Amino acid sequence: MTTEGVPADPADDAEGGRLFCYRHPDRETWVRCGRCDRPICPRCAMQGPVGFRCKDCGKPAFDPLTSFTPLQALAGGGIALGGGILVALIAAQIGFLSIFIAYFGGGLIAGAVVRATGYKRGPVMAVVLFGGIVVGGLIAFGVDFGILIAEMEAIVAGTGEDPGVAILSLLMNQGLWDLLAVGTACVGAWYRIR
Repeated sequence: MTTEGVPADPADDAEGGRLFCYRHPDRETWVRCGRCDRPICPRCAMQGPVGFRCKDCGKPAFDPLTSFTPLQALAGGGIALGGGILVALIAAQIGFLSIFIAYFGGGLIAGAVVRATGYKRGPVMAVVLFGGIVVGGLIAFGVDFGILIAEMEAIVAGTGEDPGVAILSLLMNQGLWDLLAVGTACVGAWYRIR
């Protein structure tokens, strides 16, 4: 017995039959883990299928809500990537209204990804969803930029203007709308999965 009344061995007190939590030796308890039989306090107890479990025994090995199979992650990433490309391409063409379309598009992308992954949640889901939307937006920006370069070369060849200024002006305009669309789509997706 220690000087504070807490036994040296946190599992049992030979004198009074008192039990102390194995993780919190200063807390007396009357509950034991249903699997490993260690004493646990209410803070360490997790409700199991047939009683209380300690934190070590109560953690599931495979959490079905947050664990992804490679096929689920690939399907979710592919849908998010394709949706991000589509939303950014549409948003770049319509200007100001892209804010509304991208918001609802982000929600639709999130709904499709959630269904494709089997209604998963957690940080991996957020990375798959938002990563796909952002990469899709970057790909759409590259496609838009390539189209703009081709159009500007044809226009500049006919008018004799300085191609650098015209391309930079259109690039800034196109980049702004693509960036705005990707950000708004991510906000819409966040409100769908939170």
